[in-house]
Amino acid sequence: MMKKMWVMTAVAAAVMALSGCNDNSSQTATAAQAPAKTDVKAGAQAPAKTDVKAGAQAPAKAEKADAKAAEAGKSADTQKAGLAGDDAVAYAVGQSLGSYIEKTNKQQEEFGLKLDPAKIIDGFSDGMNGKDKLQGVDKQKLLSDFDAKLKSKADEAEKKKNAEEIARGEKFLEENAKKEGVKTTESGLQYQVIEPAKDANAPKPDKDSVVKVFYKGSFIDGKVFDQNIGKEPIEFPLTSVIPGWSEGVSLMQKGSKYRFWIPSKLGYGDRPMGQIPANSVLVFEVELVDIKTAEQAKAEEEKKAEAEKKHAEEQKAAAEKSKADEENAKKAEKPAADAKNDGVKPAEPETIKVEDDSGEVPANKKVQ
Repeated sequence: MMKKMWVMTAVAAAVMALSGCNDNSSQTATAAQAPAKTDVKAGAQAPAKTDVKAGAQAPAKAEKADAKAAEAGKSADTQKAGLAGDDAVAYAVGQSLGSYIEKTNKQQEEFGLKLDPAKIIDGFSDGMNGKDKLQGVDKQKLLSDFDAKLKSKADEAEKKKNAEEIARGEKFLEENAKKEGVKTTESGLQYQVIEPAKDANAPKPDKDSVVKVFYKGSFIDGKVFDQNIGKEPIEFPLTSVIPGWSEGVSLMQKGSKYRFWIPSKLGYGDRPMGQIPANSVLVFEVELVDIKTAEQAKAEEEKKAEAEKKHAEEQKAAAEKSKADEENAKKAEKPAADAKNDGVKPAEPETIKVEDDSGEVPANKKVQ
């Protein structure tokens, strides 16, 4: 599909170029300053906090020296061009403006609407010097009319490109349908069985099933735009995919491998989708790994969510118990620590002696 172009007049381009020049200058400055901010200020000061000052400051001085050398190099470059200071800035603005307008003019030339560069320069020069050869003319309307003309030309070119892509796809499908093993459904979907299911009685998904697959997607020229082969299989409901996928996978048995040629009307139609141009015929190789009913998939999701919730609750409970145990241990240690700090020995248990007639203390009479 032809990329949508931002059509603008030379005046609008001039304004945008000036703005773009400023933006680019800012980005360049930021990029150039980033190492200085990181390396000099942050990187050099960090060692200074822990190392000897003289040694820590050395990297900072080296970075500053490098920055000065780089700046000197830039100045030398501008001087070689015979420009310096604000003169270099002024030239950069003009050069950026001219380059932007030249690119815009080339885009317009694709639609047969190239503007004379000499007249653009003439108008720019007059504008800079307060002159106006079109004084009294509604220049805003003049430029708006040109924009409308340019947009109309761009739309025509896009329609032509889309028609060519549709014709190319139809021709391909017409020839492909004649190949051995290729079948065409009533909707226009083409498919080929690469590997049948090992089990002749293997189930097929219905339109509401959730399937798990390996796949590879490509264009009719063989260029691959997406795949998960060699990775984990992907799972999704057939109600969430393009019509060609939903119809095609519904033809498959679990364990089989098919190739599908999907006409644009069963794909993304006239809508571009990422790197997929509008009106593209899409080619998919699909291996059907597993099939689930919508109810099974929902039950599994709920079970998984419940397990994750339970796991989170267990982790929370374990963390709370660990915290409580730690606090209890600290409380148990506190009385002994306080007594030790006060220099007071814990009281020893009192012993009461009970003597018998012999004046001895029977072992079983000791009371503590």
